[in-house]
Amino acid sequence: MRTVLTLACFVTAAISLSVSGCQSMRFPTAKGYTQLCQTYVGEDSSKLINAWGYPGRKFDAKNDSMVFVYVETRDEYTLNPLAHSALIEYPPRIDPRMSSPGERSENVIGQSIDSMDYCITYFEVNKDNKVTRAIWRGDCKSLEEDTGTEAHAQE
Repeated sequence: MRTVLTLACFVTAAISLSVSGCQSMRFPTAKGYTQLCQTYVGEDSSKLINAWGYPGRKFDAKNDSMVFVYVETRDEYTLNPLAHSALIEYPPRIDPRMSSPGERSENVIGQSIDSMDYCITYFEVNKDNKVTRAIWRGDCKSLEEDTGTEAHAQE
């Protein structure tokens, strides 16, 4: 009796998890990170700073823009590239042909490199304080935005 009750509870839990979990379980992706960066393009840089904090480094770009550099490391023991100026290059060497689908958008270019222990993101800010583009490289992931097409397909 006890075994049957335990088995029934397990089956009920597994069914409820599979029904609800398939719809709500999502994992961060490089495409999601591109979408996240794209939300700041065209916006005032104060929106970026309010959300991400002050950049780890700022410098002037050749086209009269300011570049904000953000680095996220996996853990506190990972090499921080901002401490080593030789690792900061702008624009970074990103071959768009090597970018996977979803790593490019209108004003964002990214290149996912899972073997990197960090994600480095460059935001260009023009003289009017507007973010004009973003470039990222490394192990950068975020949840993808729901485009609504999946929700309509499930209805």
